[in-house]
Amino acid sequence: MSGLSAEAGERKLLGAYDLHVHTNMSDGDLALEEVVAIAAERGVTLGISDHMSTRNPARMVATEAQLRRYLEAVSAAPVFLAGEFCWCDSFPTHMPAELLDQLDYRIGSNHGFALPDGTMGSPWWDTLPAPWTDRAQEVMEHMVANLCDLVRDMPVDIIAHSTFMPAAFLTTDPDPDVWWTEEREDRYVEALASSTVALEISNRYRLPHDRVLRKAKQAGVRFSLGSDGHTREQVAQLGWAVETATRIGITDADLFVPEQRR
Repeated sequence: MSGLSAEAGERKLLGAYDLHVHTNMSDGDLALEEVVAIAAERGVTLGISDHMSTRNPARMVATEAQLRRYLEAVSAAPVFLAGEFCWCDSFPTHMPAELLDQLDYRIGSNHGFALPDGTMGSPWWDTLPAPWTDRAQEVMEHMVANLCDLVRDMPVDIIAHSTFMPAAFLTTDPDPDVWWTEEREDRYVEALASSTVALEISNRYRLPHDRVLRKAKQAGVRFSLGSDGHTREQVAQLGWAVETATRIGITDADLFVPEQRR
């Protein structure tokens, strides 16, 4: 397979690339062949980016043998070859560099973040555990600090669904501005701008919110669009992401487009 990136000069890029898609090689519902067929029907070029982590070996690419099988399968398909890595997991440090170097790009995700008491916080917390039960703003502060560290230090090309917040926060106050204050946004955008990491506009989670995107655009941050598709209904669906990017004034020139390494 060849020539994926060459298409960039021949068609509009915004909405043409879904760079965050999962198959049943991790926690997606569909086989690779089904995902490719759906994307072809919808006229979208895919980046397959299954989860690579030891956090859930039954549902993620968690061993060298699984990684080798994944690379062989995806490299034979008409897609970009990628992987989604957890900020809270050391999987990449245990894998041979010559295998990871076959990826066209890497996605980093905040599936867990370090807290100063040595525990891990979760963006999917429905309730805050002790001793953080009444310290939601402190948890938010640590989450933002972890995001800044991720984009500065993690060897990735895209950060996915990065402004996602625990339901525990939104139950307390549903206004995102209470949590994503302008000062926190500015710190995060500064970290993005000082790195080469692209900010994903997530069709699945409908984020980031406009103010972050406008600041990132002004700071020269690059963007990617991703469905984070796990199901037939989600894969290659970028309508909200395209509409949002257009509203913010993001153009083809602002997008991260991967190069095919193989």
